[in-house]
Amino acid sequence: MTVSPFMRAIVTAGLFAGALTGVSLAQDSSVWTAKLNGDFVTLTYGSLNPDKSPLLMIACFNSMGIAVLNVHAELPKMKLGTPLSVAFASDGKTAPVDAEAGQDEPEDPIYAEATDITLAPILEVLRSDKPATVTVGEVSAELAVHGRAAAVEQFTKDCSLD
Repeated sequence: MTVSPFMRAIVTAGLFAGALTGVSLAQDSSVWTAKLNGDFVTLTYGSLNPDKSPLLMIACFNSMGIAVLNVHAELPKMKLGTPLSVAFASDGKTAPVDAEAGQDEPEDPIYAEATDITLAPILEVLRSDKPATVTVGEVSAELAVHGRAAAVEQFTKDCSLD
């Protein structure tokens, strides 16, 4: 499940472009956003500060027919490519995702990444109006309810997968 440098560049460029539009907003508060840029659709949860990676990013590449997941949690140093388990949970529903340890640059933090994911189970969990979590190994983070439904709805409308 290795991600090509081209795919990483596309995802990074999309995150950067999407984040720039909201820089004047509360820069360190975590918020839900859904962005459409041509054929590229993202659902993110995190800071709007372009210098910070969002905690969660799901990217949908409509023309390529794939979706990619990045979870930037506080992961301990580990070897790139190490298999990781990611799980979304809310209101008794769960959506497990097989991922691996990834890193953009050698000095950057390690994060969980998964390519060619199935969106339906993840989106079903995120549609819940109850608190949700994303867990990577032993690390868990809460995903706020506020703004989630609208962002997931917009993402679902713009992403033609699943």
